[in-house]
Amino acid sequence: MKAKLFSFAGAVFAIAGGLRAGTVELQPKESAPPTITQSEPWQFTIAAPGWMAGLDGTIGVRGVNADIDVGFDQILQHLDMIFAMRAEAQKGPFGIYGEVIYIGLSDNAQINRLINNINEEVNETLVDGALSWRLVNQPRGSLDLAAGTHYTNIYERLELHSDPVAIQQASIRFVNNIADDLRSRLDQDISNRPDIPIGPLGGRIREEIAQRVEQFIELKKAELRVRVDALVERGVARREAVQRVVNSAKARIANQLAVRLNKRLSQTLSRDDYWFDPYVGLRGRYNFNKVFYTAVRGEIGGGVASDLMWEVEGVIGINLTRSIFTEIGYRALAVDYDNDGLLFDTTMHGPQITTGITF
Repeated sequence: MKAKLFSFAGAVFAIAGGLRAGTVELQPKESAPPTITQSEPWQFTIAAPGWMAGLDGTIGVRGVNADIDVGFDQILQHLDMIFAMRAEAQKGPFGIYGEVIYIGLSDNAQINRLINNINEEVNETLVDGALSWRLVNQPRGSLDLAAGTHYTNIYERLELHSDPVAIQQASIRFVNNIADDLRSRLDQDISNRPDIPIGPLGGRIREEIAQRVEQFIELKKAELRVRVDALVERGVARREAVQRVVNSAKARIANQLAVRLNKRLSQTLSRDDYWFDPYVGLRGRYNFNKVFYTAVRGEIGGGVASDLMWEVEGVIGINLTRSIFTEIGYRALAVDYDNDGLLFDTTMHGPQITTGITF
């Protein structure tokens, strides 16, 4: 009987202990709310945008401006290299965005005049970096506020190759014209200074070359006038003396002029301009279903280096798999930059096809 009582008492204590243990486990534990780092994993996206952009607007160097309208088909004919990469990282509402686009172009032209041929190289680099914060996050769509900086670098290299034979012939004709004009004016009044107009020699450096040629000719005319004055003072026949002096100086002046022109027309010119444009913008996305979606973004900035910078993009996207996607859309980037002798008021725009992976 006692053994049964002890067994019953032990069973009661065991059940009571089990109930107390269960009561302790059911009590809620107080804990801090999860942070972004704890609640959301990082999500990364790497994509390659294929932007088939043309360029139109106004480009100028040192006050010499040109209106351009170059389609993508023309750019493609002179394309040496193109590289484009976009990367994004998202963790909860916080995001990081970066993009690099490099375009290398080159062209040459056969002139067959004083300048025999021209080789030109233009490289453009666009770098975009931004931080974003998700304002709206719904299963169907999202809206982000972005702020960042747009970097633009334009490098231009121009090689001029002169034609020594054409320059020598042009120099002789040029000096002959000067000599004829000088003889005529000296016959009329040896004290009058002839004003020989110097025409443009073409190209981006025509004004600089014209100025140098004019200074050179003025110097030679002054030297020639001194010699003629000396002959007149000695009583030598004016016409015959002028003829001999001019003829003897013609070949020497033509050769010197040819050397100077050949040096100025055989050179390499280059510019390397870059600037930063801060901007703010919005980026939105709407999911039609699990496969199809649309996304848009718009940015506006400038006011620091350029007067104005804006960019818009709209795409239709397809999720090919859970991690691979492709997008088709249209994109435009406009910049109005005018500083340090460079005017770059242009708009790049055209269709864009992007393929990427998310992990």
